Amino acid sequence: MFTATTTRTRLCASLLCVALLAGVCAPAATGRQAGQRAWSWQNPLPQGNAIFAVRFAADKLTGWAVGADGVILHSTDGGYRWAEQRSNTPVPLYGLFVKDAKTAIAVGSRGQALLTQNGGRRWLVRQTGVKDHLYAVAFTADARHGWAVGSYGQIVKTVDGGQSWAAQKSGTRAHLYSVAFADAKTGAAVGSDGTLIVTRDGGATWAARSISTGLPFTGVAFAGSSKNAVAVGLGGLIVRTEDGGDSWAIIDIYLRSDLLSVFFTDELHGWVTGDEGQVLTTGNGGATWFPVSVKTRPRLASIHFADENTGWAAGRDGLILRTDDGGIEWRRLTEGGRDDLADIFFLDGERGWAVGSRGRVLYTSSGGKRWTLRFSGTTARLNGVFFINAAKGWAVGEKGTLLRTTDGGLTWARAVTDAVEDFFGVHFADERNGLAVGARGRILRTDDGGETWHPETSGTQNWLEAVSFSDAKHAVAVGSNGTILRTEDGGEKWLFVDFNGKEWLYGVAFADAARGYTVGERGIILRTDDGGATWKDQESGSKISLYSVAAAGRDDAMVVGDQGRVLHTKDGGEMWEPQST
Repeated sequence: MFTATTTRTRLCASLLCVALLAGVCAPAATGRQAGQRAWSWQNPLPQGNAIFAVRFAADKLTGWAVGADGVILHSTDGGYRWAEQRSNTPVPLYGLFVKDAKTAIAVGSRGQALLTQNGGRRWLVRQTGVKDHLYAVAFTADARHGWAVGSYGQIVKTVDGGQSWAAQKSGTRAHLYSVAFADAKTGAAVGSDGTLIVTRDGGATWAARSISTGLPFTGVAFAGSSKNAVAVGLGGLIVRTEDGGDSWAIIDIYLRSDLLSVFFTDELHGWVTGDEGQVLTTGNGGATWFPVSVKTRPRLASIHFADENTGWAAGRDGLILRTDDGGIEWRRLTEGGRDDLADIFFLDGERGWAVGSRGRVLYTSSGGKRWTLRFSGTTARLNGVFFINAAKGWAVGEKGTLLRTTDGGLTWARAVTDAVEDFFGVHFADERNGLAVGARGRILRTDDGGETWHPETSGTQNWLEAVSFSDAKHAVAVGSNGTILRTEDGGEKWLFVDFNGKEWLYGVAFADAARGYTVGERGIILRTDDGGATWKDQESGSKISLYSVAAAGRDDAMVVGDQGRVLHTKDGGEMWEPQST
């Protein structure tokens, strides 16, 4: 069983990163123009999908980064600016090799291999014969001999720079997460269950090497020669060989963080990245390692150095970093905050607010092009926000947090109540009358603009996730176990509405006094045409949980949900069309 709190946390990675793209939660009164339906990243920039690999050419200017949802980013100035390139694939891309400013190869899910020979203006699919995932790719110095590894021990090799690929037998069914070659003959691959295999004949045969830890390996790299290599893995695992992979010694670094990537520029200088922003460096070929601070905690999945000074690291939420002093100091190359955001509200096409973890309040007056941080006066997670005009707004959050602003969010005052439950939704009918809903059926009502709040009896202990007025007196609240509550007197008394469902309902919105929509888990969408007294099920075409709905008109509504799902209707929900994000 999961709680409303865990639900809110989960949707931050899917729904609300999407919502920040274009302000889907604008109120119905302002509407959105049909020509504004395109979606583009606004926070973080240039995008927020996880980066799994970053690589640069020898010129230290031209580089690529690849990651979730087929994202490909390209830079021509050393990573200070990035442009997205069209991959024509929605699947994650995990591995990357960059030959020069024109040529690069990426591999990913469903055996995908993409090749560009014109700087990324066009990426061509190359058949690998693999149906499952490919997690990594490595080439020798001639850039013609290469290997890609993936699920169930699959290894494919190319001898023509990635144009064609042929399968090799690895001798294992373990998932292989990383591969490295010192030359056309000597290579190593690592993966799940402590799997470490080596080859001395270009992959024609592979031999397993026993490492007693059993922890998964995530990365492997040769250090300047075919003799020296280092592999890293979960739980702070580092092993090292000085005989080409015949024997491996465990290096105890006295850290237990998950390590995800390793890279060497020569026989001495190497770096490792991992979970929670962990970066380690060595100056003696991996015999000893020292942590360095990158002043960030996101998961860093990939690291690459062009020489012993200039390097890049990348990972969660699209974060990309650069160092010019061998990893001592790191500079963030991507913009925007990375705190979880739980709700967003737009007053019109320009002015909007977003709230989230650690009391974060963000404000934009440019339609989302630029966001500024506003001080809320609390570190509590904020789950809901609503503004009635440019000055007056309210935010609600965990542990009974109820905030009020009268200056557009520059300053916030906390309401004094006896509530200790988490609040998830807030909505106002006018400047004075509003409702807040939350855990254990908690409902608070205000008739003085939020200076004071009065508890009302909901008749339920279910979680209430959202609330919306349809007019000055009528409102609907929705929540767990298919809960739908309706009031006809501004929130003093509440009645249950039965729709014969038990799905958790997360969002509700009204286009006018009669027409409204509510959405929830397993793709459920309901519509009302009588102000919430009765509801009818609609076919969403999705089984993915839907978390929020906005109505621009009676027939024009938009829904967002898990896995970046966006649905749009122009006919009152008779048809819901998915939109690409």
